[in-house]
Amino acid sequence: MDDSDDPIDERTRRGDLIRAWCDAARLDGRHEVLSDRAAVLIAVGRVDIETRQIVLNRLRSGKLFPSIGGFGALRLLCDEMNWLDGKLDGLRMGPTRLALQQRRAHLARRYGQAESTFELSIHHYARGVRAIRKDRRDGVHLDLEQRVALFTALTRTPTPLGLGPGPLDRAREIVVGVAADRLEPVGRGVPELARAVAGRDADRFADRFDTMLFLAGSYHDRIQASKMWRSEVFAIQRSQLDVGEELIQISVDVTELADVETELTAAFEEGDARDEVGRREVLLRKGDLIPVWDQLVDRVGALSRIVDQLADAERDHRTLGALQRTVDLDGKIGDLIARSGSRELSADNTHNVGDQIEKR
Repeated sequence: MDDSDDPIDERTRRGDLIRAWCDAARLDGRHEVLSDRAAVLIAVGRVDIETRQIVLNRLRSGKLFPSIGGFGALRLLCDEMNWLDGKLDGLRMGPTRLALQQRRAHLARRYGQAESTFELSIHHYARGVRAIRKDRRDGVHLDLEQRVALFTALTRTPTPLGLGPGPLDRAREIVVGVAADRLEPVGRGVPELARAVAGRDADRFADRFDTMLFLAGSYHDRIQASKMWRSEVFAIQRSQLDVGEELIQISVDVTELADVETELTAAFEEGDARDEVGRREVLLRKGDLIPVWDQLVDRVGALSRIVDQLADAERDHRTLGALQRTVDLDGKIGDLIARSGSRELSADNTHNVGDQIEKR
């Protein structure tokens, strides 16, 4: 058997590719930002179990969440706010500081608008005692504190940041004294702006964890968008795999792994250089996490495999459809040819009538 036909070998190659993408925090080409649904599913990996279940209940029951123009744009907005806070810290008074402060205030207003829209929408959340009680019975009511927690989680939505020294290079103009109002407002074409600054041949991410979550979310979106996946052909497979639930579980594990690794890194860096025992212990703990990462790579790889298989199934379906249409056309052509003789007589008869009229 050819090695390329070996499912184990193919699974390994797929995993190696995903691992390489995540380690580089970079994906070749340009990629669509995540759908609101995928962003919400990833975000619930950062909230408590009760909120997580309520959000899942809402999505399954068709209850939507407020749209703020893309949660990827929200992530970029928050990243720029954090970047500006770092620049302003310790910066002496002057035109540059004033420009940065104006930009920071503008972003804060946009953030506040998005926050209010998401957390207080009267069109998406129950109002009134009866409506709230009903939603609670149905398991779909989110208290304000839970909406706040979910919105905070959405500010970490994985999204392409672009290539180059940093996704916020557009703010360099401010630092050299250019007026802040010359910058395009955040939320309007931000992903495109970041790529224009950084280059268009690849999308860059904050770290390997963001890259993995973005890949998982993208595969979720592509599976859910597949007509074949939603068809009766794969009804059994849909009953076996809840893609949304799988994305949530991947998000939970990736988020927890990232938090633990951050703590271990901090412990390693803060340790006394002479405390070799402590450092070795930290390295051993990091080694214990390798199988967890490998398992996550395999799970995301499994989603990517489904995406590819659905694409193959759709191509096969289109081919079969084209063949069926050809068969149908052959039948119609045969009918037309069979009736051509009678139609010729009919045409002759019509011409004959015309001749008679002309002679009168």
